[in-house]
Order: sequence, then structure tokens, then C-alpha cells
Amino acid sequence: MSRRRFMLHSVAAAAALTTPLLPTGGAVAQHPAPGAAATDAGKASTAEGEISIVNIEQLEEEARRILPPGRFAFMGPAGDGWTYRENRRAFADYRLMPRRLQGIAAESIDLRTRLLDLDLPLPIFTAPTGAQGMIHVNAEIPNARGTGQAGALFVASGASSRPMEEIARATPAPKWFQIYMNRDMEINRWLVQRARAAGYSAIVLTADALGPGQSDEFVRLGRPFPPDFSAGNHDPALGGRGNFRDQRRNLSFDDIGFLREASGLPVVVKGIVQPDDIRAALGAGAACIWVSNHGGRQMDGVPASISLLRGAVDAVDGRVPVVLDSGIRRGIDVIKALSMGATAVAIGRPALWGLAAGGAAGVKGVYSQLANEMRSAMLLMGVAKVSQFNRTHIA
Repeated sequence: MSRRRFMLHSVAAAAALTTPLLPTGGAVAQHPAPGAAATDAGKASTAEGEISIVNIEQLEEEARRILPPGRFAFMGPAGDGWTYRENRRAFADYRLMPRRLQGIAAESIDLRTRLLDLDLPLPIFTAPTGAQGMIHVNAEIPNARGTGQAGALFVASGASSRPMEEIARATPAPKWFQIYMNRDMEINRWLVQRARAAGYSAIVLTADALGPGQSDEFVRLGRPFPPDFSAGNHDPALGGRGNFRDQRRNLSFDDIGFLREASGLPVVVKGIVQPDDIRAALGAGAACIWVSNHGGRQMDGVPASISLLRGAVDAVDGRVPVVLDSGIRRGIDVIKALSMGATAVAIGRPALWGLAAGGAAGVKGVYSQLANEMRSAMLLMGVAKVSQFNRTHIA
């Protein structure tokens, strides 16, 4: 066989023989059928059930074992992956500064936060990630359901595999809709009005992605999209219209005002990091600033999100909330972001790894893991409420 085919077969065989890194007995053990393991190169995960999570990085390895190589590579980083790695490494640049003898009892730990008009039980929510049908046969539905079971905010991607209305019905928990702007402004108006009618309470404008990201590994494997791959919000068979790939490249601050007018909802601007750009977005009516580099999936060589957070918070100067994504893997990562001024953080890949390993229960398990790590750390930090974190808690 050709060298390329030999490599593909070797990767698939190695993945199929990998020993699970998580304790067995949950969804992974109960669902060894095709689609729940990497032995079938064409299937997404079918897993549904509780899983044991030691930590999020080991969950990543479990997702790698479950998913076919091409589907796992779909979540991979852009370029050389430097920004992807830097998103994790940069958290080590910031040290936590505990307060001692503060009289904090474990039962007094309070993770609640307020984001825009939402009262949330914890300062973590699910970031928009497109094409989740690549990860799970039920696509965004179990991710939304598991996020909702944790009481968290779910942000539906404009590139979702399922239509936004179907996703909205999967959970009564709060939801935002993230839009990729189409060149046809009437399509954009139609999308955000659908979102409002479906119960989404804010629109997220992504500024740091002007097309689908594809990792080198995904390209090397031949871009293995399934034959039924589609963008749910635009699929005519699902009530959609317009062409998702007909995206606008010349985004501007004027788009913030358009989305506010068209939807009647607050607009969150995701992916701007320069202080001057942040101030311009606020002047254009942004209701929230989202510090992000798209998890290192769009452009390599840009700084880690956490390293840009302090400057963003200073530029906002308390006028609107600031949220952050990219690189969150531990409860202490959340605490570092909160100490630097973020109101909340978003998780992308960890939720997808939980989705692959256990469907809705796997996603809920990710939230339980991070929340438990936060509670333990807050007790040792001498901080009872997430609203009490400030820059004295970080060095």
C-alpha cells in the first residue's frame, strides 16, 4: 500500500489498541460498539453515560482513544500549534496568593456569578464549537443538555451541526447564539431573529475567525468530513437557507450596531484583545468583551489569552463584563482568570472531550470536576465567594 495509506492504518491501529487512561465502569466501558471506539474510522462517538474523570488532561486522552484519528484531529490547533501550547503554558506565569486563617468553612464556598442579566451557579460556561456532529452522533444536543444539567450557560455556534432551535429545546438553561457573519446581511438578520425567537439571550460576534480552521493533522488525514456533513442552521432540509461558507471577511465595528438592532439583544464581542479595539467595540455598543484566540485553532503565533486578560480588563474599566477562553483545564485556571478581573471563563475542547466520552453525562462531569477543583482551591485560598477574587490573590 502507499505510504499515506500505511500511515493512516498504523494510526488507527495504534489508537484502537490504546489502554484507557480513565477508570473503567462508566460510559466508555458500557459503549464499546462502533462509534464509541476508534476501531471504526468513519463513526462519531455514541457514548452516553457517567464517566470517571481524574483530570481534564486525562479526559483528553480518553477522547483520543474513543474518536477516529480524523475526527479527533478536527479539534486540533492551527499551524505549528505554538499558540495552542502557549495557552496552557502561560497559566504558569501567574501564581496564586492565598490568604490564611480567614475562617472559611467548606459549606460557605459560593461559586455563583452574574453575567449580563444571567445569575449562574458557577463562573464557567460552554464556548461555541462548530460541527459537533464530528464528535458525537447526536452533535450539539448532548453537549447543550449536559451543560444545562450543570446549570451553566451554553453558547451555540453558528457552525453547529444541528439547527439552533433543536439545540435550544435540549436545555432550559441560559443560551447565547454565536454568529459567523454572512455576506448577505438579510441572512444575518434572519439568523439573529431566529435566535431571539428560540430563547437565546445574547448574540456573540466572533472577530477572530474568518473561516473554518483546520489543523495540519486533519489536512494530512485528507480532511475526512463525513458524507452527511452540513451546517445545521443553513441546511435546507432542516429549514435553513443561505450558504454557510459564504462568510464575510470585512468585519467592522459597525456590525456590532447592526446585530444589536437586528436582534434586540446584547452583543458580546469575542476575539478582540488590543485595548484600542476593545474601547472601539465598547463605543459601538458591545455589552461584553470576550478575550480569546479561538483556542489556537485559527491563527498560530498570537499570545495566550490569559496573558492578554489584564490589559483587556483595564481597557474595559468596569463598564461591561470580561470573559476569557483558551487553555482552561483546571479549577485553579478559573481562579487565576477571576483574580485578574474576568467575570467568567468558557471551555471548548474539555466539553467536547466529555461529549466524546460520555455524551451529556460526560459534559456534566467536566463541570463537576472543575467546580470541585475550584471549591478545594478556594478553601485553601481563604476566599468564600468568586466575587471576592481580585489582583491581591495573584502574583
